[in-house]
Amino acid sequence: MTIPDQSNTQTYSVWEGEVTQFVADDLDISHSDAAGIVEGQPFYVQQAWGKGLNSRETADKVLKECRDPS
Repeated sequence: MTIPDQSNTQTYSVWEGEVTQFVADDLDISHSDAAGIVEGQPFYVQQAWGKGLNSRETADKVLKECRDPS
């Protein structure tokens, strides 16, 4: 039985945690405040995951939507 290589896979929760950390770092806010921002944008976060965007690209999208929601 072959065991798949997990080194290139990432779980949603790990990826979302990285998105949250990027938001926290970019805004110089606490991790919990950043989590509130990320959780407040579920459509964009879930869409990004489905499209295979990395955590940096997703954080940029979340920040853009927070700054200019139109």
